[in-house]
Amino acid sequence: MQNRPPTQQWITMLLVLTAVILATACQPTGEPPVVPTDSTSQVETSVELTQPAPESTPTSLAPSATPAYLVPLAELNGQKIIFSHPWSGETADLIDQMVDSFNQSNEWGIHIMVRRAGSSMALADRVEGDKLNADYPQVVVAPSEHLLSWLENGGLVRPLNDLIADPYFGLTEQQRADFPLVFWQQDQAGGSQVGIPALRDIPGIFYNTTWAAELGFTEPPATADDFKTQACAAAFVNGHDRFAANDGTGGWIVNTDGLVVYSWLKSFGLEGELAGNPLQFHFDQPVTQTTFSFVRSLVDEGCAWFSRTTASNEYFANRQALFYTGNLTDLALQAKTNSRLESQDSWTILPFPDGNRPVTVASGLSYGVLRSSAAQETAAWLFVRWMSQPENSARLLAVGGGLPVSTAAAELARTQMDSNPQWALTLQWIPTMQSAPPVAGWRIARFVLQDAFWQSLQSYVPVEDFPSILEQLDATIVEVQAQQGQ
Repeated sequence: MQNRPPTQQWITMLLVLTAVILATACQPTGEPPVVPTDSTSQVETSVELTQPAPESTPTSLAPSATPAYLVPLAELNGQKIIFSHPWSGETADLIDQMVDSFNQSNEWGIHIMVRRAGSSMALADRVEGDKLNADYPQVVVAPSEHLLSWLENGGLVRPLNDLIADPYFGLTEQQRADFPLVFWQQDQAGGSQVGIPALRDIPGIFYNTTWAAELGFTEPPATADDFKTQACAAAFVNGHDRFAANDGTGGWIVNTDGLVVYSWLKSFGLEGELAGNPLQFHFDQPVTQTTFSFVRSLVDEGCAWFSRTTASNEYFANRQALFYTGNLTDLALQAKTNSRLESQDSWTILPFPDGNRPVTVASGLSYGVLRSSAAQETAAWLFVRWMSQPENSARLLAVGGGLPVSTAAAELARTQMDSNPQWALTLQWIPTMQSAPPVAGWRIARFVLQDAFWQSLQSYVPVEDFPSILEQLDATIVEVQAQQGQ
């Protein structure tokens, strides 16, 4: 396809938008008589989206010249589709409102029924459970690795290639190009596009700039050594003031989440962690041992500490941590916490220190259509397409937080981003953003990696045992995947 906005143009548009936000803060028409549904035949039609993810290639979106079957538009009228999602609270309330709007306005007579699963794991249990259950969904929002897993194991999710490329009810080339490729490709496997990005997020390092300045640091840490120097300085101050209650605090609050660990590994230069045919994880590398040893040294020297509660935002506001690791969705909470605790400190969010470029790793939720009848699959897709419109993506972003999944959504969400300069700052990282492992196995591997990292930080585990921990890490991932049928 031609006339796709080039990568540099997308970067320019994004950076201009970022600059504007930061400054203010500190289809073709006509309807065919039938709608094509799933088809396996393909033609040579390649769609390249912007912002290539490292070591990734685009997937061909291949419309079928002779679809296997067609769904008459009349069959869409009255279709009842169950939509299951993991959100709660304000985001879930917004979803209810959006679904109600779709039900009242869509021209096909499709009716969406919302089911709140409560969490991604609960939703997975539902999808992998009894298909005859009355609440079994036809469309979901789920982590990318879950969608990929459902494609590979049992074919529970429907590839969207033909629907995306459909000239009437698909996404135009411009709409596809508006998604950063690093987000789009997270929902691909074996030439199949199994999801459309709904929300993306990254772990980042929250940093108290006021306290750092008082400690003598005028710049945020650019390297791991800089990070350690500043963390140790904060820990020293807390350990030598007149308040015994904050002894043992002050540096970085340890976070063993799998994506946080993966981000640290990437900042230390991890490469080739996915290799072979079929792809397998290879974390047993010298760079992994170096990373584990670095964080272990932070713990051993008192520059990182394990918190007693999950309230990292409160520790941070009370100067019990110069750094902690959180997501973009935590930005609003941190602002509220600082206000509630009457902290006057300035703070920001940082990428993981690399020394050369910002290291950030994106993951998140995507819309997926589960296998059902042809009419239900088509109705579910039309709902996904509607939810993916920029104005709806912007509404979801404003409430759910994270990263905009398209340039148009970022533009429409400018008012909300104006109110939080830390949030707007993260837009400039998208051009170099990396992806969480875009494979089904990450669903398991992230927890095995998390456990191995936790073990390496325990005082009773000698550093000399790290090679065996890493060997067991890779072997355990393979073993658990085999047990799960992956």
